[in-house]
Amino acid sequence: MRILVTGGTGYLGLAAVAALRSRGHEVVTIGRHSGVDTAVCDLTDGVAVRNAIREVGVCDAVVHLAARAHDFRGLSLDDLLLANTTTTRHLIEALRGAVRTAEVRFVHASSVAVYDLFDTTRRLTAEQAPYAASKLLAEQIVDAEPFQSLCVLRFAPVYDRAHLQDVAKRVFLPGTRLKLRLCPSPVHSLCALERAVQAIVMALETAAPQKRQLVNVTDAVPTSQHELLEWFPGRSLTVPAWFLRTLAGGIALCGEKGRKISRLIDKFACSSSYLEPDWKPTRAWPGVTAEESIGGRVTG
Repeated sequence: MRILVTGGTGYLGLAAVAALRSRGHEVVTIGRHSGVDTAVCDLTDGVAVRNAIREVGVCDAVVHLAARAHDFRGLSLDDLLLANTTTTRHLIEALRGAVRTAEVRFVHASSVAVYDLFDTTRRLTAEQAPYAASKLLAEQIVDAEPFQSLCVLRFAPVYDRAHLQDVAKRVFLPGTRLKLRLCPSPVHSLCALERAVQAIVMALETAAPQKRQLVNVTDAVPTSQHELLEWFPGRSLTVPAWFLRTLAGGIALCGEKGRKISRLIDKFACSSSYLEPDWKPTRAWPGVTAEESIGGRVTG
């Protein structure tokens, strides 16, 4: 199979490309890295993406991994919409222009972060959860296309023992290096790198794929916060989870900055586990039609 991969030089992309090539697939990549990517382009530039798609030629499948998934400091909703949603739209438009959307398998990397926007208790807006917003809108864009088959993979935080930045968010109090042991212990769904790669391979090699499939990709069993503490050196401070939630409630009274910090602390104190793979929730934005959300910026 000839497979186009975006984000092939990223953390997950490198592992996925290596695995696919080891299984005999021909892999071509598009991205910013001259000498590494088959065709060089900036995915935020629609014209450049169309040129790159023409350059790589016909492919049997597309795996869209390119995204801004880490270190959101200083980034606005507009920044993340550009990095994660606009780039997806440019890729789809380029494939459509080459008359290929109906002929390819499309595997789209999304995130369990989108569930933040379905939480009826927290009722977050797009500005309050910009990464989740950018990934949910990208899902809606790919879902609107008549692909031969579409598999949306909602990854839990992907890790290996050398890449634990997302795991650290469950261990250290937000914005600090204070290691906390919460009681009772929250549990978190994570995704080992090998499992993430396996999901991509399975999505591509399934003999008779479903027309539309949405899969949560996680480790088989969620991990307790107390277990995660052992992955990092140093002592931890034991704190009741109720105390952190009370603290977050007080900080929320201190203006917009206080509310932002409060949301981070409250999320830190809560479990983040997800339902079994193949659970299919609505893809619609709460209270907003797909057409309205795809058309531009959503403010909740």
